[in-house]
Formats: sequence, structure tokens, C-alpha cells
Amino acid sequence: MVDIIAQALGLVGLFIIVLSFQFKKNSSFFLLQGAGGFMFFLNFILIGAYGGAMFNLCNLLRGLVFMKDARKPWKLAVVELAYASCFAFSVYLDHSPKQIILVAIPCVALLIMSVFMWLGDPGHIRVCQIACSSPGWIIHNIFNLSIGGLLCESFNMISSFIYLIRRKKNPQTES
Repeated sequence: MVDIIAQALGLVGLFIIVLSFQFKKNSSFFLLQGAGGFMFFLNFILIGAYGGAMFNLCNLLRGLVFMKDARKPWKLAVVELAYASCFAFSVYLDHSPKQIILVAIPCVALLIMSVFMWLGDPGHIRVCQIACSSPGWIIHNIFNLSIGGLLCESFNMISSFIYLIRRKKNPQTES
């Protein structure tokens, strides 16, 4: 029964994240992204993927920190330190070699993605999403059996591809 609840929470998280892209106001977008991230936090806790759970809490922090004036160096340092701390804590919770690798992959992807988000170029962020962030999470989600996580990252990649295609057709596209 716990597995069914965990997968249902992941699917609810996916639905909320997809819904968030319908809002143009940053406050609505960040609110729904946060709610979706919290659902994935619960999903990962219930399936025993503690690193994934902790990283989703850090994603909430990253959204709040980068929401305004993201290019301040201390903001990137805070976010990167938070991800590194979550990595260390998740290794403490489960230090089997397999889990360390499964936590290291999305952690590295998140560290790299945070730099691109901090730099702020939407096109570079989407390329990083396709080439680094989503593949890292897909590997994590396959081995931890998060159906909602797999679908969400697939959605993120498709959305990023569409953005890049639209941007190429209309270079003035910035969001």
C-alpha cells in the first residue's frame, strides 16, 4: 500500500508541475512548482530515495533564492552549499555504494543546473535541462522506481525541446 501511495504522490506532483507552466505570474508558478516539489519530496521519502527527497527540498530553496536578483554570487553559493549538504546527509542515511552513485548523479546535475539558472540565459538553461539535469534525474528515478519522476523529467525535456525550437524560429522568444 505504501508503494501505491508513493507512486500516487509522484503522479500528483507531475500534474501540479505540468499545471504550473500554465501560469505567467512568477508567484503562481513558484507556488505550484513548490507544491509539486513537495509531492515529489513525499514520493521519494516513501520509496526510500532520501537523496531525491532532500534535493526536492533544496529545489524549493533554489526557487526562492533565485526568484529575484539571482546573479548575486552569495545566492549561488548558498544553493550549491545546500545541495552539497543534502548529498552528505543522504550518504549518511544510506551509504551503500549503489545509493551513493544514485545520489551523486542528480546532485552533480543540480549543481550544474544551478550555475546555468544563476547565469540566467533561458536557452542555456533549457540545453542544460536536456543534456544534464533531466538525464541525471531519469537515472535516479529508474533505479528508485519513481513513475511520476520519470514522467516529469520526460515532460521537462520535451518542454525544453519545444522552447528551443520556438526560440530558433523566433529569436525574440525569451520565456
